[in-house]
Amino acid sequence: MPQHKRTLPMLANAVAAGLFVTLSAHASLQPVPDAEGLEVIVPAQVSQEGEALLYQSHVRLSDYAAAQHAVSSVGRIMRSSEMGHSDYADQLPERAMQRQGEIWLQLQNEAIHFVDSGAYSSMRVSDGQWQANEPLALADLAKATFTYQMHHSGGRWADYDLDDAITYTPVGYLGNLMRQLLEQHYQDAYFVDTDGNKNLASLAQGLDALHGLIYAWVRWHKPGGSDDMGRLSEERMEQRLGISQAELLELGRSLTATLDQHWSDDLSAYAEEGRADYSLADFGSLMRGHKGLYELLYIFGDEDDQASAKALFERKATMLSGLMNSGEVVQDWGVATSFSFTPDGVIATSDVIDTASQWRFLNHLTGGFGTLRENEGTSGFVNDQPELKALIADFSDQLLRGAQDYQSDADGLVVRQLALADGKITDSSHSTASIGWYLTAAGYAYRSGDAFDRPDAWKDDSALAERSRALYDHILLQNAWLVRHF
Repeated sequence: MPQHKRTLPMLANAVAAGLFVTLSAHASLQPVPDAEGLEVIVPAQVSQEGEALLYQSHVRLSDYAAAQHAVSSVGRIMRSSEMGHSDYADQLPERAMQRQGEIWLQLQNEAIHFVDSGAYSSMRVSDGQWQANEPLALADLAKATFTYQMHHSGGRWADYDLDDAITYTPVGYLGNLMRQLLEQHYQDAYFVDTDGNKNLASLAQGLDALHGLIYAWVRWHKPGGSDDMGRLSEERMEQRLGISQAELLELGRSLTATLDQHWSDDLSAYAEEGRADYSLADFGSLMRGHKGLYELLYIFGDEDDQASAKALFERKATMLSGLMNSGEVVQDWGVATSFSFTPDGVIATSDVIDTASQWRFLNHLTGGFGTLRENEGTSGFVNDQPELKALIADFSDQLLRGAQDYQSDADGLVVRQLALADGKITDSSHSTASIGWYLTAAGYAYRSGDAFDRPDAWKDDSALAERSRALYDHILLQNAWLVRHF
């Protein structure tokens, strides 16, 4: 893709604002206080000296989610056909896959505290105890909901007798998240955030979270779910999830009608008040939410619903293609943290690359039940658009190369922010969000394109083997950093 090596004058204010936010964030980082109530503390960031730091002395559900998903994703590829293959297994620590599963369970047992009595985005110390603080925001609810992917992956840990624990431990947690979404955030065919905001951003975040609820019913219905969700009766599913299959379909129809009202043919995007401005985080949520919505309509709906599902997919494909083909927004070193759809294409509205947002975005496309993931009984829409599949594959390869070539510091660790204009590191901090979402995405995405593959494919391609080994090494380095600091 064309390189963009100038700082746009129109972005001067955005650059200054980004610098201010970065400096403010650093000023607000504090050491972990002594307190009871949590056994495992996941830091927001770790200093260059190795000290765990919290943002405003709060522990955040979003950091626990980033760590959980990372540990899960890396653990999944430690099986014998991937990192555990004889051509690479000597690089793995002893009991590596088992240890990932055990750590994930520890983190899950801590994450439950955020939603077991109420629902909260953060906790703070009061009277020597970790206690609930901020109400659970939609964006954090959506991040936590991806826990469903490990919930459905317990079978990979059967050799270590962890399969039942991984499958059943998060059931109540996920059920609480889904009830919170429906009871506190869904109003009149829209999703509303805790602060009362009702806009495209809240709609996108709500759809992102709803994706997990939809997947539970899809997996219950389709052949591949017979060993987990399919064990439950339909009545039991309704009790667990707080909504029946028929009610969910009606909800999906209502949300589709809301999206229809926002679609702009002139901008080839969803818009409000004539503009289609997005943060990468919200845009990614919208793309993940679309996957759930069109699969819901296709699998459980009638012919009219299936036509609506196809239209939703085509809009998603249009927006994704516009973004990934933008030589201004997408660079070899990463993706702008915000952008706008215009009649002339997609333009950057920030000169910052936020690595956590970027890697979470890639996971929306390539991770569990993401854009590229099709299973027996699902729509198969993406298979009918080879151009889109190829575009996502190339995009994935480009970002994974960029993680090593641009986004890592001298120690090989992924940093927090870069400049869009030239790829220079502007914030060399090591955060749980950035490293966690990189690991989550890399584990799912690395075989989406042609640049990387698992060991069985290395035999006749030394260049492929070298690239893939280097990526595995890079993943293990980040994973070692992550699990060392909580």
